[in-house]
Amino acid sequence: MAKHNFGGKWTAEKLNILSNYLAAYLSVLKKQTFTKTYIDAFAGTGRIETSDYEEVIEGSVRLALNCEQKFDKYIFIEKKKTFAQELQAIVDTEYSEIKSRISIRNEDCNIALMDICENTNWTINRAILFLDPYATEVKWETLKNVAATKAIDVWYLFPFSAAQRMMKNDGKIDESWKLKLNSLFGDESWFDRFYKPDPQISLFYEESIIKSVNTRELSSYITERLRTIFPAVAENPRLLYNTKNSPLFLFCFAVANDKPRAVEIALRIADHILKYQGKII
Repeated sequence: MAKHNFGGKWTAEKLNILSNYLAAYLSVLKKQTFTKTYIDAFAGTGRIETSDYEEVIEGSVRLALNCEQKFDKYIFIEKKKTFAQELQAIVDTEYSEIKSRISIRNEDCNIALMDICENTNWTINRAILFLDPYATEVKWETLKNVAATKAIDVWYLFPFSAAQRMMKNDGKIDESWKLKLNSLFGDESWFDRFYKPDPQISLFYEESIIKSVNTRELSSYITERLRTIFPAVAENPRLLYNTKNSPLFLFCFAVANDKPRAVEIALRIADHILKYQGKII
């Protein structure tokens, strides 16, 4: 059995949020004739053994498949071959009754999502996309493709800590990291936004720059960037912290559908879940 070991209490928190949204989404759209699809871009194996408090929990794949109301289609994308194979075995043995609805794609998420976005008739399809990268794998161009469908609700676990680490305090950032940050944010505006002249003049009167950004400012910037391509983005994304209380990820929600009624319903549900710890009360 392939081992999928990562995360911690924040993993359960994000999955709780996602699970509540899936249930609400299916309930709201149950009378709609659209084909409803769940897309998981980093599907894993279906189970997660968390690394900080040694608990095995159901992953996003099982949460989606176990919803009381069912999606018409499930697309699970997993780049690692052993994980994809184990996932296929789980589908074959535990979900054989809905096996015909499930597609497992063993490929890079950016390539798979481009194909899905460009080759689906979005006038008769609607989807929820869960983007849960290990680091900075999700490219901005992929998000643009998703937004262009005007039919997908997106839960995106933005790699907050990884972005912070790559933005060196003195601005001397490796070129490969700059390219990753540009791909992550969509352009180079992050540099001018977060680097300012150092107020302390060096011994040799050389001008230098220094990073100037706090957690709130970076969170606001990420939301702001998403709003440049999505019609609507939740106002208060959830910061997820590790056991040392350091921010790891920013769990963002965005709506590709630009119809006012669709936006209003999606944001109302997402904002409620984000506000109340992922529990609909």
